[in-house]
Amino acid sequence: MRIFKFLGTLLLVTSVFVGCNLNSKKSKDTKGETTKTNKAVAVTYKVASRYFIKNNVEELPSKIDSREEFEKYFGAAAVMGKNGMPTSIDFEKEYVIAVTVDASNKSTELQPVSLTKEGEKINFDFSVIEGSETSYTTRPSLVIIVSKEMDGNVTTNPIKAMSDGHNAKNSLDWEGEYEGTLPCADCEGIKTTILLKNNETYTMIITYLGEEEGREITEGNFEWDTAGTVITLINDDEEPYKLKVVEGAIQKLDIKGKEITGELAKLYFLQKK
Repeated sequence: MRIFKFLGTLLLVTSVFVGCNLNSKKSKDTKGETTKTNKAVAVTYKVASRYFIKNNVEELPSKIDSREEFEKYFGAAAVMGKNGMPTSIDFEKEYVIAVTVDASNKSTELQPVSLTKEGEKINFDFSVIEGSETSYTTRPSLVIIVSKEMDGNVTTNPIKAMSDGHNAKNSLDWEGEYEGTLPCADCEGIKTTILLKNNETYTMIITYLGEEEGREITEGNFEWDTAGTVITLINDDEEPYKLKVVEGAIQKLDIKGKEITGELAKLYFLQKK
């Protein structure tokens, strides 16, 4: 009998010990999952184009998740041409984050900086780039499209860029040679070297990496945008070649002058040599 009592006690103690260990492990795992969930992660998005903010709109909600609500604030601005239609938005699967600033007679551009998710919070940083005065008044807006799989409470943060009149053109040492390898859809990469000269001329050498490497050299002039931040290489191509000038690098933009986002975004920078 004593032996059976001893074995029973031992079994009870062992069960409690194992249960405590499992609860402890579960607690640690849960804590680890919570920490992982609350870590800020980058969120992919698309910039919507060909939309304008309506004149009777005083304030914009940061987040719009239905077409009916979106059409209260924005109208479509379709134009003739290949890419003249507004960016398609599927409100069954997507929502939009919209921002604007007060109307002004200055040439003002809103550009996305970053979109991150931390727990239930979605943080959108965007830059407000003021240019020179114009003879008319405009109210710029910026709309980005986000998957509803990355839903959350949206906070928008404007970053006023170069408000003291300084810009990349007159403040950065941008003249020189830049080099890097850009992504390529049907080759191993596009090795790109761009020489920017003080007289606003350029030389660009591109090499398509792979089994059959091809090399192209282009020369010409470039022009700055009104904000003194983005340059456009003037060439015979139908699609404009736009570059954002930052400290120690230039960033390849898409044909509309918007930053390329997503997992490959960091590959669109050419570093100064």
